Amino acid sequence: MKLLQRGVALALLTTFTLASETALAYEQDKTYKITVLHTNDHHGHFWRNEYGEYGLAAQKTLVDGIRKEVAAEGGSVLLLSGGDINTGVPESDLQDAEPDFRGMNLVGYDAMAIGNHEFDNPLTVL
Repeated sequence: MKLLQRGVALALLTTFTLASETALAYEQDKTYKITVLHTNDHHGHFWRNEYGEYGLAAQKTLVDGIRKEVAAEGGSVLLLSGGDINTGVPESDLQDAEPDFRGMNLVGYDAMAIGNHEFDNPLTVL
């Protein structure tokens, strides 16, 4: 019940915060350029694999490059995650995906949905 109350309170706070910022920033008859980037099913892969692929460091490099390119064109980037950060590899699972979330903060995610694997752990971890 407390989780539901916190979730509702957070949703309302986010809505009011975004609504007030949008109302102040909106200009009629202006074209807004928004690039939406999306990831999902991360599953604990915060480091690069044995083939030198993936990892949050590589993702940050890619996202920063896209942000720079979009900003040069006068646009904004919205970086979203579809969730499923948990449950994948022991290095992440044994730390309750904390390295993943720290890395996501450094990459600069704007929002994340809660995926089904976030519920693989007790609610105290969520």
